Amino acid sequence: MRLVRATLVLALGSAVTALAGCGKGAAPLPEPEPPTVAVLKPAQKSYGPTKEFTGRLVTKDPVTVIPQVGGKILKREFTDDGPLVQKGQKLFTIDPVLFKADVEKARSDVAKAKADIANWTAQIDRDRAEYDRTKQQIDKGVGFRSDLDKAAASVKVSEAQLEVSKATLDASNSSLTKAQENLSYCTVTAPTTGRLRKALVAEGALVDAYKTQLVTISPVDPIDAVWEVDELTSIWYRDQILAGAIKDPRNPATPLTCTIKLKGDKGFDTKDPTRNSTVNYVDPEIVRGTATRTISATFTNKSVGGITYLSGGDSVRVRVAAGSPRQVLAVPEGVVFTQQRKQYVYVVADGKAALREIELGDTFDGQVEVRAGLATSDTVIADNLLRVRPGIPVTVKP
Repeated sequence: MRLVRATLVLALGSAVTALAGCGKGAAPLPEPEPPTVAVLKPAQKSYGPTKEFTGRLVTKDPVTVIPQVGGKILKREFTDDGPLVQKGQKLFTIDPVLFKADVEKARSDVAKAKADIANWTAQIDRDRAEYDRTKQQIDKGVGFRSDLDKAAASVKVSEAQLEVSKATLDASNSSLTKAQENLSYCTVTAPTTGRLRKALVAEGALVDAYKTQLVTISPVDPIDAVWEVDELTSIWYRDQILAGAIKDPRNPATPLTCTIKLKGDKGFDTKDPTRNSTVNYVDPEIVRGTATRTISATFTNKSVGGITYLSGGDSVRVRVAAGSPRQVLAVPEGVVFTQQRKQYVYVVADGKAALREIELGDTFDGQVEVRAGLATSDTVIADNLLRVRPGIPVTVKP
């Protein structure tokens, strides 16, 4: 064991002696090649100031279907929950037997009332004839005054009965109309176009008039986007409107425009009609529990093959106009980086990279407004930023 250690010590000493005896320093490392970078010029762009909020889509005016007559559900006209139905489409059938009987009875009452009218009309004609004969006899001195009085009373009684029959006919016609209407209510139809939610009753169930909920229809077009703004933002908008920087959105001629973006959308599409609208509701009060004000806008929701682009409950980002469009100096967001809470870009000056501090404004469509620090004549480095350092030469891509 001692022999092995001695051998290792001798070998190590020889190696150190050999290195020390070389007498020459290490060769210098070659200079790194300048990084190749793409560049761009800051550009003037049209920018409409906006603010963004988190919102949700809400079904506009959902309708709960309630029967107008009671009875037994004979048939549910749709097999699956959630189909798209059109206004007037049949949904349920309630047992119509009793209501058909009511219609037939009302028709019989109408027919009887008409027959009574005919009967009393003929009776009046007979009584008037009898009255005329009795009066002629009295005029000739051969009749009795009491017979004339009886004849006159018979005419009045028949006329009264005729009026009763006419009133009965009116009541019977009303009963027939009601019975026919109730019979029509046995066929429950969709009061609006929309998508059915889960049915709340099954075939064979007994339902009560104006009480039992059958199903809810959620209209799909149009649809509302709803979002909340905090109190400070609400005050900011109010001040901007009072100052004239933003037109009064309550004036139909100067609506407040807004655009929505779903989670799957790449960005805000300002040309798609299903994504753009105007604010049509502002809650008059701030809710103290949340210190927010509710805002909403209505959007067109087109359907393709029964499938709509927007659906109630979807989460959306809402971009709302916050001022008149203006020209701003802008660069892509990707060329800006942050160091110690300050924003910088690299520019090319005399073939070398230079660090330039800038003051930023709003961001929009992948661009960021530059309020100070750059001009349209500057050359901004757009890529390969990890290899760029202040003062090093750079090669600009052609």
